[in-house]
Amino acid sequence: MTGLAGTRRLVSGMAIAGIALCTWIAAPVGASSQGTSAQQWADGVCSAIQTFGQSVNSTISSLKGSDSVAAASQTATTGLSTALSQFNDSLQKLGKPSTSDGAKAQSAVQNLSNQLSSDITSIQQSLSPPPTNPGDIAATFAQIGSTIQRGVSQTKSAATTLKGLTPNGELQKAFQNSSTCKAVKNSL
Repeated sequence: MTGLAGTRRLVSGMAIAGIALCTWIAAPVGASSQGTSAQQWADGVCSAIQTFGQSVNSTISSLKGSDSVAAASQTATTGLSTALSQFNDSLQKLGKPSTSDGAKAQSAVQNLSNQLSSDITSIQQSLSPPPTNPGDIAATFAQIGSTIQRGVSQTKSAATTLKGLTPNGELQKAFQNSSTCKAVKNSL
């Protein structure tokens, strides 16, 4: 299906997907690191999350200009790939936080990153080839919705792991004191 009606359906579905992905990513503040101070690590993780959310929102906004479902699907696929690549690169550059529970935090965020990669790949595969009729569009977005729900569950699990870090430990305090993390929370 080409034209504005198909594009509007895809934009609506991708907007919901983008909002859920941003919420899902922002929930577990913590990521991968190697020898980084707790504060630098928390700031870096939250900055990566913030950039990821902005990239997803930019991708969704650009879908409005698409003249077909195929064009919108390609834009979504490319945008999600770029956002995920930047997110993962940012987390890898951070290394592991130099705290007693740094390895556990790094592992929790790396696991979430891996799960997010898998989920975005699943969304991209559901858009390739792009849906062509109303039934296919509905089925595709039902599948995307299911993938997002799985991501929300994965995020809650990672957040639980991160909340279980040393109470009042360096990382926990770093996340609470980070202005970047506060901005991410406020944007939600």
